[in-house]
Amino acid sequence: MDRAAWGRYFPLPFVGISVLLVLLILLTPNLLLGGHPSAGSLATQVELTIDHPLGANVTHFYVNGLSTVRYTVILAMICTNLTWPAPASLANLTWANASWGLEVLAAEFSTESNPVAVNVTATYVDAAGASVEYYAIYEFYIGSGALQGTPLAPGQSAFGTTPLSSLPVTLLLTSTSPGSAP
Repeated sequence: MDRAAWGRYFPLPFVGISVLLVLLILLTPNLLLGGHPSAGSLATQVELTIDHPLGANVTHFYVNGLSTVRYTVILAMICTNLTWPAPASLANLTWANASWGLEVLAAEFSTESNPVAVNVTATYVDAAGASVEYYAIYEFYIGSGALQGTPLAPGQSAFGTTPLSSLPVTLLLTSTSPGSAP
């Protein structure tokens, strides 16, 4: 069979995409599970998951990494003495500890307050002693069957509105050098 005949059954774009997909499948576990990843790498990235079950009056928050790395510290604080829309300055907010842990994989906390501001910080230190800090500071409000959110610190990604039926929703925390989070 000549090359043109094989090309009819196996078009070159299909073969190329298939080869790339196989390589990604084989290499991804090695990229994410290789011992102690370096600070700031994809394996140390932290995410905040927000969930509010339909018909419930409690909002749940989960802080964890994209892979199973141990964070030196995860600190989560909430502020319940605020109004919606968000205040102009963080200086007017009073934060209370909601959850914190040393040498942990994840943190979880919940609140019945609405609106609520959330301030989350996670610090990771790699085997060489290099460190990175991840943070998220948002205000959330539940009304009209939707979760609304707005960032309260610079460098945070926009959130917008998500119907409660589409929850949970996940936000990636912003990385910075240790001690630099607002």
